[in-house]
Amino acid sequence: MSPFAVLAARLFGVAPGTVRMITDGVNKTLRVVSDHDDAFVRFSPTSLHSRKALINEAALIATLREQDIPCCELVAIDGCSVHGPHIVNGLEYNVLLTHTIAGSVLASTAHDARAFGHSLARLHRTPIKGPTRMLAINGEGEIDPMIRPVFEELTGLVQQLSDTPSASDGICHGDAWLGNAINRDGTAVLFDFEFFGHGQLAYDIATFIWALRAEGNEAEALIYASFLEGYRGEYDFPLSEHDLRVNLLRKEINNIRFLCQNITMSHEVKVATAKFARDTLDFALGSRLSRFAWT
Repeated sequence: MSPFAVLAARLFGVAPGTVRMITDGVNKTLRVVSDHDDAFVRFSPTSLHSRKALINEAALIATLREQDIPCCELVAIDGCSVHGPHIVNGLEYNVLLTHTIAGSVLASTAHDARAFGHSLARLHRTPIKGPTRMLAINGEGEIDPMIRPVFEELTGLVQQLSDTPSASDGICHGDAWLGNAINRDGTAVLFDFEFFGHGQLAYDIATFIWALRAEGNEAEALIYASFLEGYRGEYDFPLSEHDLRVNLLRKEINNIRFLCQNITMSHEVKVATAKFARDTLDFALGSRLSRFAWT
């Protein structure tokens, strides 16, 4: 029995055998189903997110719910949706509790991309403030020597290209891809706001493009067009190719930092990470980016 399941069961007062692991990555997400609750329990290591960060995330979710934005809903135990810290296998974790979202995981289809674009646009136009930041994984920690050359190229380019101000800032999801929403009766319900912040809206758009490319979907241009249709039907603002270019590079930088700080990578994974980063750099600077134009 996983120690995470034991802790989740203890929180909800159920038998550990009724708790199921959903994701077993850096974050551990478990589902607890009882007569009274159907909830997700997300264990986040304090090396990735402090308790304050989870409290801020919970506050954002509560505010979005008040604004009728389609997103996950908090679960409170003893009046709190954030618990911890707990020590598991020598590591410290805090816990965020949310209700399970009924529905199906979004697929890389035009229909689901359109729904996702619509919900993301509703989030972006919400007049609230989150913590002001560059939507970046913190810069601490070593970058693996195999990945460092392309990483330094990426960071150097971002410094060169970031002089031009962005046309639009607002509240950003921070990890805007189809896997972070559930299709509930045709509406994309957003969850996993762990990297949210107040910054360039182009970062979320670039993240959506980055994730499509990482998936290697041959229909990526069509899927993006449907995403754009859903998004711009709800919210429209000037977005230049320059904004997309800079934020694609930022997304790649964040991906490298996350992997180097949180994942023990094999030689093969390091090679693949460096190659994809190089591909992202070439894509952002080349003519293929025009296929994802805003207009």
